[in-house]
This record gives sequence, structure tokens and C-alpha cells, in this order.
Amino acid sequence: MSETKKNTMPEAYDENPAGVKEMTKEEVLMSETQLLQGLLEAAKSKDGAEAYEKIQIKRNGKLLIEFRIRPLSEEESMKCHERATKYAPRRRGQPKQEIETNTAKMRSWLIYAATVDEDRAKTWDNQEAQAALDVLQGVDMIDAVLLSGEKDRIIDRINEISGYSDDMEEIAKN
Repeated sequence: MSETKKNTMPEAYDENPAGVKEMTKEEVLMSETQLLQGLLEAAKSKDGAEAYEKIQIKRNGKLLIEFRIRPLSEEESMKCHERATKYAPRRRGQPKQEIETNTAKMRSWLIYAATVDEDRAKTWDNQEAQAALDVLQGVDMIDAVLLSGEKDRIIDRINEISGYSDDMEEIAKN
């Protein structure tokens, strides 16, 4: 059994494997410039309107609802999880302890958070619709309006535009 060397120590990165061409100073600077441009573009595009995706809810061939979703940050996803989770009463000095997470409610919170603000106001936070359906808040509108399979497909789209994908090769290409 041969031992595989892992690059865990900084010294390992200083080694030049056989056949690898050393980069010139200009090439290194060019790579750094491209890296910086890529970082800035990635940060800008994750919050821009070009990252939005239109969702249409159709039943029996009839368009019922249309709204846009956007990518969610990890922090936003964690807040949705917290909102749908019951915690044990905290004792002094003890960390929060989860008792139960309501998965259906968490999925509704994810959809609510991912809905673009303007569209959220028109759909989930629509006062008239809330009164007609006897719900108190936008996240409850999602439960009242969407079918389980519709929520499933929307969550899949949110995950995809948020960077979660089964296809790691596609990520590497992009």
C-alpha cells in the first residue's frame, strides 16, 4: 500500500513537481488580477437581478401565481431553520438545544425568504389575501396556497440558484 502525501504543511506548497513550469512575475500578476475580477464579479452577481428566477404556479394549465426568487445566503437559510425549530428552555450557561424542527414550516420560510421583496409584498404579504384565507403572516400564506409538490420544486430551484448542485463538474467549469 503506497502512502499518499497530503499538502497540509506550507512547505509542501513550495515544492515544484517535475514538469510544472514556474510562472513569471507577469503571469502571477495577471492571475491575481483575473482572480480579483472573478471574486468581485461573483460577489456582484449573487445579489443582482440576473440571479433572480421566475416561478410560475400553474394548475390544470392555468397560471395562478407568478413571483421571482433569489439565491439565499447560508445565514438566511440558517435563520429559516431557526424559525421552524423548537428549542428546550435554556439553563444558565447552557447552549441552545433543538427539540424539533418542523420541516414543512422550514420549507415555507425558505420560500418566503427567497421571494424577491417586491413580489413578497404582492403575494405572501398581501393583506387582502391573508384576510380572505384567515392567515396571520406571509409564511402562513405559503402553506395555505402551495401544494407540497409545488413547494418541493420551488425549494429545488432555490437550492440550485443558491449554489447547491449535484453536478460538481458544472461548478468546476463555471
